[in-house]
Amino acid sequence: MFRAQYLILLFTFIHAVHGQDIEKPQNWQLTGYIKDLMTVNFGEDSTLVDNLIHNRMNFKWYPSEKVTFYLDIRNRLFHGDLVRSIPEYAEFVDVGNDYLDLSYQTSKGKPWLFQTMIDRAYLEWYGDEWEIRLGRQRVNWGVNLIWNPNDLFNAYSFFDFDYEERPGSDAIRVRKYIGYAGSLELVSNYSEEADEIVMAGMWKTNRWNYDFQFLTGKARQDLVLGLGWAGNIGDAGFKGEATYFYPYTNKELLDKAFLVSLSTDYSFENSLYLNGSVLFNSNGSDERSVDGLIFASSGVLTARDLSPFKYSTFIQAGYSFHPLINGGLAVIYYPSTRNSLFMNPSVTFSIKPNLDLDLIGQVFLDDQEDEYEAVAKIFYTRIKWSF
Repeated sequence: MFRAQYLILLFTFIHAVHGQDIEKPQNWQLTGYIKDLMTVNFGEDSTLVDNLIHNRMNFKWYPSEKVTFYLDIRNRLFHGDLVRSIPEYAEFVDVGNDYLDLSYQTSKGKPWLFQTMIDRAYLEWYGDEWEIRLGRQRVNWGVNLIWNPNDLFNAYSFFDFDYEERPGSDAIRVRKYIGYAGSLELVSNYSEEADEIVMAGMWKTNRWNYDFQFLTGKARQDLVLGLGWAGNIGDAGFKGEATYFYPYTNKELLDKAFLVSLSTDYSFENSLYLNGSVLFNSNGSDERSVDGLIFASSGVLTARDLSPFKYSTFIQAGYSFHPLINGGLAVIYYPSTRNSLFMNPSVTFSIKPNLDLDLIGQVFLDDQEDEYEAVAKIFYTRIKWSF
């Protein structure tokens, strides 16, 4: 009943917004989507079924030619076996808050859970050569698709595919553009605890038809130094990121860490797309099984702990079978473990220009006591309407 009322309220609001006189000039814009995601988790002894209704509203306001205000809100309604069986489920989904707590969820002990969160709320000012942003925003310093050691502020998990916008930070960001494809950027988030502050600078430049970026600063309990690049070798893309983490505090608990990620991608004329990547983490383990990966992927990642393993490899293929049907397969292999493997097949059907249907699988395989088996099998059906 609650689910039906929620959907009716959303559709009524959206219809009212779009029913305004579109001929009148307006200094604001509203876009977003509504998604319904059904999850089937096949366990050894039982099958868990859950459903998530996910609505997002992206609001932009242009009070002047140089100033823009952004406000993005996520509304999610969870229902199913996991909500019913896990008492701490509210805390499990309440991630993404930075310094300010901008989320609200219903009380525990119910078969459903509703959460609303402001995950973007910032003011942006543009000058001729300057750009300043203040508030909750995404600071995206990564250049690769899956692993981003340069992403000091907003590292994300590849497994969390339903959060396309990715997390944000409560931060101030100042950027000055320098010449062709060059810029100098200074960013700091805010926190009452010094060990949670990320304060860094990045310089971008273009040389030899490559975009380079150099970064340094403080990331939580580490001093960092990083490099990234993006360009081509022939017709194939070639990107890379490397970051060195040196702990200046808690040295008895934290080790020095060096992470480097390389990737290449190529598009064929018949629409076949290939992407390959490799990650090296000097602090990664050679002994943990894929169970450690499943546990690590459920939390909030940082650029220091993108993978619990020393070596990680990734390959992805995508193909357009029909103008309205696209398929893909992503595989992650961890050679430093007991042949741990992650497989991620997907198919997207474009029902209408603003209506898509996705079928997605996530399978974690591992060598368990000399028997290779799937330790986790999760399948998703998602329908998304954009407005």
